[in-house]
Amino acid sequence: MLKICYVIGQLNRGGAERQLYELVRGIDGNEFHPVVISLSSGGCWVEELRDLGIEVVELRRRRNREVSRLYSLVRLFRTIRPDIVHTYLYSANSYGRIAAVITGVPVIIASERSLPEAGKDKDRGRILLDRILARFSHGIICNSRRAAETLVEKYAFDAGKVFTVHNGINPDDFFREAGRHGRPETARKSVSTAFRTVGTVGRLHPSKNYRLFLDAARIVLERAGSRVNFIVIGDGESRAELQRYAQRSGIADRVVFTGERSDVPAMLEEMDVFVMTSLYEGLSNAMMEAMLAGLPVVATDVGGNRELITDGENGFLCPPGDASSLAERILYLLDNGQEAARMGLSGRQRILTEFSAEKMVRATEGIYRKLAAEHRRGLRAF
Repeated sequence: MLKICYVIGQLNRGGAERQLYELVRGIDGNEFHPVVISLSSGGCWVEELRDLGIEVVELRRRRNREVSRLYSLVRLFRTIRPDIVHTYLYSANSYGRIAAVITGVPVIIASERSLPEAGKDKDRGRILLDRILARFSHGIICNSRRAAETLVEKYAFDAGKVFTVHNGINPDDFFREAGRHGRPETARKSVSTAFRTVGTVGRLHPSKNYRLFLDAARIVLERAGSRVNFIVIGDGESRAELQRYAQRSGIADRVVFTGERSDVPAMLEEMDVFVMTSLYEGLSNAMMEAMLAGLPVVATDVGGNRELITDGENGFLCPPGDASSLAERILYLLDNGQEAARMGLSGRQRILTEFSAEKMVRATEGIYRKLAAEHRRGLRAF
C-alpha cells in the first residue's frame, strides 16, 4: 500500500476541494492510503472527509505567508513518511512541494487547476517559483488539456511531466441533491414558464468576470422585457461591487444575488440557461453540474470550456468580453425552447459518459502507479 499525503490550502466549498473529496472517496483503499492536510483550519469538507474514515490534519493559518506552515509540513512528512505528496492550488503547491523536497518524498505531484490565457500572465514571482519547483516535481496534473498545453507552450514546463485528468462528477449524488432521487429523466423544470431564469454559479472573484454577466443581462432585459430574471449563486470578494454595478446598470431589481448556497443542484433545476463568463478557467465544476442538470450553457471560449462545450451542440461559446454575443445566444435559447432542451440533453449525456468521478479517480490512480514504478527505489510502502 502506498501512503499519499494530499496538501490543499483550505477545505471550504470550492471546485478543487470537491475534486479532492471525490478522489479520496473513490480511491482504491487496498492500494493507496490517503491522508489530507489542510493549510487552514475548518471548512465544509473536513467532516465529510472524516466521515469517510480519512485522516485530516488542519494547520492554523494566521496570515498569507508563514514559514511556520512550512515547518509544520516538514514535521508532518517526517512523521507520516508518505510515498507520494500530491498538492492542490498555489499555496499548497508551494509549501507542499518545498516540504516534500526537504524531507525526500519519493514522488511529488502538483495540480494546476486554471491558468491565464495567452497574453495574460501569472504573477512573475509565482511563475519563477512554479518553474523552480517543477524541476523537483515528478508530475503536474492539469484538469484540462488547455491548461496542460499552456504549461508546456507558454511556461516551458517539461511535457513529460504534465498530465491531463479531467474533473469528474458523481451523478448519483447530484440527482439526489437535486431531488430527483436518481431519476435523471424526470422533467427538470417545476415552475411556470411565464418567467424565464438565466443563472450562473461560482466564486464572486474578478477572474470570473461577472460584470460581463451583468452587461449581457442588461442587453437581454432591454430586448426581452420583464419576462426574464437573472440569478447569481455564490459569494466572494466582488459581491458588493457587483451589486453596486447592477444598481448603476438599472437592473438590480431583476438580478438576485443569493450568496453561498448548499442546494445548488436544486437551484439549477429552476434555471433555463446557464452562463459562464470567466476570463480563464480550468474545467469548471459549476458548468459540469449545469450540464448534468440538462441546461444549455453559454460560456466564454477560454480554458477548458471548449472541452465541455461543442458550439451549437450542447451550448454556445462566445469571445471573452463580448456581452452582445452572450446576450444574443441567451435570447436564442430563451426563444427556442425545443433547441435549448436538445442542447441540454446533449450536455447531460456528455457529462454522464465522459466526466464521471470514477473515471477521474481511475486516471489519477494510473498516474500514481506510473510514477511510483519509475521511482520505486525511494518508496516506503507499508
